[in-house]
Amino acid sequence: MIWLAWRQQRFPFTAAAVLTAIYGALATAAHFDAEFTTITQLFAGYLTIGVCMFWGVPLVARDIEHGTHRLAWTQSQPRTRWLAARLTVAAAGALAAATAVTAIVSWALPTTAADPMSWFYYESHDLVPFTRVLFALALGATLGALTRNTHIAMAVSVPVLGIVQLGGARALRESTTMTYWQLQLTEAAIYLIVAAALTTVTFLAVQRRP
Repeated sequence: MIWLAWRQQRFPFTAAAVLTAIYGALATAAHFDAEFTTITQLFAGYLTIGVCMFWGVPLVARDIEHGTHRLAWTQSQPRTRWLAARLTVAAAGALAAATAVTAIVSWALPTTAADPMSWFYYESHDLVPFTRVLFALALGATLGALTRNTHIAMAVSVPVLGIVQLGGARALRESTTMTYWQLQLTEAAIYLIVAAALTTVTFLAVQRRP
């Protein structure tokens, strides 16, 4: 199942690698020329969007659209194991991409003297970028499983991600007196809890699908 999941997800793996390479090129330019810093910082946010729209959403929705889920779900392996294998492979790939981007940021855009609560530093260091990408993946998979339509789920995922990241996360940071690490742990825990809840919804949707 893991091997099959990997073969079916070669496109998002390739896309993530290309996106990371582009980001690496931008970050390298910013490392030597400060004029590229702003665009490099903005580009980092596209990883979360890409993981949600082009990795999470198609995990279930594409098979349902094409009708191939009927073949996959009538094999000897239960559909829950089918979904678990897909999510595991996707999560590993998304975390690998987040690790690469974080490493690039740490090398190319040193911010040791900056305010750790500043937007870019906080968003691209320590726990938050990893838990956020898992949340994005789970959100995409859930939207795909519920809508059963790739294009609708992709369209819905963008405003939802925007509300969570620009609304909820920012409100949490601005309304608390917690230290940097307390806030990182709190926000990371929230992302993981919501991701777990979304994953449960996805499994239930797959189980109840005829």
